Amino acid sequence: MQALKLNLMSVRRVGLAGFGLVASLDLVATWLLTPLLRLVTTFLLAQAAIPFVSVDNVVTLLTTHPLIVCALLVEVCVVLALLGLQVLVAFSGLRLLVAGRFSFAGWLAACRQQVVNLGWRGALAWVPLLIVAMPIATLLFRTPLLVNIKADAFILDYLTRRPSLMIGGVLVYAACLFIVVRWLSWGRVKRALGLALWWGAWSWLVNGLVVLVNHGNAPTWLALSGLLIAQVAAELALSATALGLVATPQKASGYHQWRPWWLLILVVFVFAAMPSDWTYLTTKLTAPLTVAHRGVDGQNGVPNSIAVLKKTHRAAHPDFVEMDVHETADHQFVVVHDENLKQLTGVDKAPHQLTLKQLTKLVAKQDGYRAKLVSFDDYLAAAEQNHQRLIVELKATPHDSKGLLARFNQRYGARLIKDGDMVHSLDYAYVAKLHRLNPKLTVLYCMAYNFTNPAREADGVTAEYSTLNHRFIDAAHQGNQLVMAWTVNNAGAMKQALFDHADGVITDRVSTLNKVIKEVRTNDTLESRLVNYFNPLPNLE
Repeated sequence: MQALKLNLMSVRRVGLAGFGLVASLDLVATWLLTPLLRLVTTFLLAQAAIPFVSVDNVVTLLTTHPLIVCALLVEVCVVLALLGLQVLVAFSGLRLLVAGRFSFAGWLAACRQQVVNLGWRGALAWVPLLIVAMPIATLLFRTPLLVNIKADAFILDYLTRRPSLMIGGVLVYAACLFIVVRWLSWGRVKRALGLALWWGAWSWLVNGLVVLVNHGNAPTWLALSGLLIAQVAAELALSATALGLVATPQKASGYHQWRPWWLLILVVFVFAAMPSDWTYLTTKLTAPLTVAHRGVDGQNGVPNSIAVLKKTHRAAHPDFVEMDVHETADHQFVVVHDENLKQLTGVDKAPHQLTLKQLTKLVAKQDGYRAKLVSFDDYLAAAEQNHQRLIVELKATPHDSKGLLARFNQRYGARLIKDGDMVHSLDYAYVAKLHRLNPKLTVLYCMAYNFTNPAREADGVTAEYSTLNHRFIDAAHQGNQLVMAWTVNNAGAMKQALFDHADGVITDRVSTLNKVIKEVRTNDTLESRLVNYFNPLPNLE
């Protein structure tokens, strides 16, 4: 209670100034540092002819471009240093504000002294502090910067994929929390968490009021004003929390003079957020392409089987069916996802170790269903018979033959173009080469988590949904590229993909996606868009 009283005293004295300081740092991070770092990453990977960082091209980078890897590691260290420096700079300025001794020269001198006094151990301690603080901050404070980071959605999506990942994630977070407590003391950590929850609740109260006021047929200007007020409130709440971490009874006695330039920062903050907010609230929603991941709709059959292709086509009418193709030992193509067939068929072999004839004798079992593996020729013929368009994923392995792409294009390129089908792959080299072989064929790069701008060599991207945001989608659209969100199985995440204007949604639950699209487009109100904006965990819905 004493900490809260002191915090409220500090906020009354330097609230607007504290907001201006924190907001100015956020503006620098949003409009300068983030675009600059994305440009640097894009440039470095362009030197390696790999335009995206993903879990699938890490090995390629390590083995073929060690210098690029070193440069990227340096960049990661720079990013962590900049994040830590942003917090350090904010705290230094807030201390001076609370003490009533703020000046730009004094601020710079205090920051320099803080860096000198930090030492290498203190610098390393910032990493676990950021790991502990980031999920809490993105959950509680919906500022423009934190909304685009999507840390909570990414963490929840990644950790819930396997129990081992959840256990590992909890252990890592607990270890980081232990380090932070040892560094700062449990009392300071408890005070910080208490203040964050207090001001976060205040910020969420404002969010709720904004949604409530815009219930029904509210005018656009009211929704825009409300969203801007909520963003300012979130920034104020974040700065108030930070003030509580630096203020002590001895330092709270200073008096801060009114400085008009803090008001100028407030105006800049509002005008910087306004264009993006206006676009988000007013851009007409279009129905995205619906894509059945591996042909399934729920657990209605064996993935990548002709039977489930037909069943999903009849029941859900997806715009596309996404499916997987591997090369066989005799340079044919089989429809299967896994690189080892043991879990699916009970045979401990890889597709490249067996001929097509041997593979099509194997029976896949999943979700109580059974189906034989099929050749791509038979699968494509079944799709054409049912007038079902496909997105063909070319699975790349180190064992693929040199002529795989030329042979695939020669056999199927013209048919795929005629049918309106697409091809995508996790291997960018495959994407680039196939695009050069057949410019008329729509080829997408299937990417995991990335930190770059969209590359221009592909016709579009299939992007993992939990790190996808409207800024990346807008950048891709400026280059006339498609963006398909993948793999989106929660109704809330589906809604977010629609509001972010993804061109397509790949899902294991295409019937659910159809319902969500109908619901969102039927009830597309400013209220629903505001709810979606404020929601930090859409994948829980």
